[in-house]
Amino acid sequence: MKLGWPFPKRKMLIEELRNSTSQDNVRLNFQGKIQRFSLYRVPVDMPKYRLANGRTQAAQEAFVSKNDKDVDFFEKDIESNIVHEVQHNILKELLLVKGKNLEQFFKDREQNEPLILDNNGFVVNGNRRLCVFRELLQQNPSKYEHFKYIEVIILPPCDEKDIDELEAQLQIVEDVKADYDWVSQACMLRSKQKKHKYSYDDLSRIYQMSLKEINKELDILSHVDSYLESRNKPKEYKDIVNYRFAFEKIRESRKKIDDEAKREIFTTLAYSLIDSPDESTGRLYEFIPSIQEYLDSIIEKILQEIPVEDNQDEEEDDDLLDLFDEEEELEEVPIILSNPDNKSDIYEILRDVVESEKVRKREKNSKKATLYKVQKANTMLKEALINYDVKNSITEGINSQLSEIEETVKKLQESVNDD
Repeated sequence: MKLGWPFPKRKMLIEELRNSTSQDNVRLNFQGKIQRFSLYRVPVDMPKYRLANGRTQAAQEAFVSKNDKDVDFFEKDIESNIVHEVQHNILKELLLVKGKNLEQFFKDREQNEPLILDNNGFVVNGNRRLCVFRELLQQNPSKYEHFKYIEVIILPPCDEKDIDELEAQLQIVEDVKADYDWVSQACMLRSKQKKHKYSYDDLSRIYQMSLKEINKELDILSHVDSYLESRNKPKEYKDIVNYRFAFEKIRESRKKIDDEAKREIFTTLAYSLIDSPDESTGRLYEFIPSIQEYLDSIIEKILQEIPVEDNQDEEEDDDLLDLFDEEEELEEVPIILSNPDNKSDIYEILRDVVESEKVRKREKNSKKATLYKVQKANTMLKEALINYDVKNSITEGINSQLSEIEETVKKLQESVNDD
């Protein structure tokens, strides 16, 4: 399969076409005005894919990372046959998006609109369609002979921003068939900003997004990269494309946590849920803010219920424990979270704390809040009595807890009687 003619041969054909006459033309909004462009037929082998394709930006970054290629692999030689083979395979993976199969679509249809080429024969619009035409023609040359020649329009000499504006207009802003996923769009914005030095104002104008929206998309992408790198899966964007709202909530929730250590604990907990979503927690993007809201209670429960291994070197009396530095306690939490054996216990704590805190919040807003809590305490004490096994139950600490309960009951009774 030929993936584009050599540059001199392409340019020669383009000049010949420009000097020929064409009765057919296409109206296109380009460089800020409606223009008419002649329609030409060219061999399907002739055009080259546009490597600076916004749709394939995320997949290109993933390929570079996974295959340990130079970061400029897709840029240093845009005529390279090797690079175009990679791009062709990336485009093949994008033929099935959100249930739409572009290859299946063209198996019983002819070309329905022209491809748009730049002045050098690179495809500005229609890269996936070109990929399909080439694939079908190779699979069955006789059946798909009609794809040997394809219709194109050729743009006049222009700069990169003109092409980006056209791509945005045809594939992102207006064309609902584009199926740009959010990661690809964010990667495209980052590439234009970092590699091509576009200002935020340029991005806002070209892609019709507010500066706030652009900042948000790039910030979410930075959280995605942090997550993937922490999992030793840098740039594997296909693994997280369905978790957009989860990362959005991680971004929002982190901003509400002032303490750096607690912010990292929250992030670790949120990441663990993305690793293995637990159906019992419900939708991630709804559950993640609850982790942030009740983080202190979650940390307290983790420290209470999950011991840190090899942390029993010294025994401290109650007075020293009361003076235990919170920062030292927080240092234990990442150790606990990093142990895979604690995963199920941590999930259970997350569920229990979030559920109980939500109940507590509802009860607090009720006039019968105290009654509800006393009823709940009464029920739990009765259950404790039923579950108590003289021979097998651990008794250490029970008496001290019961003494505190007696004191609390006494004070509550006094308060009620005073009323």
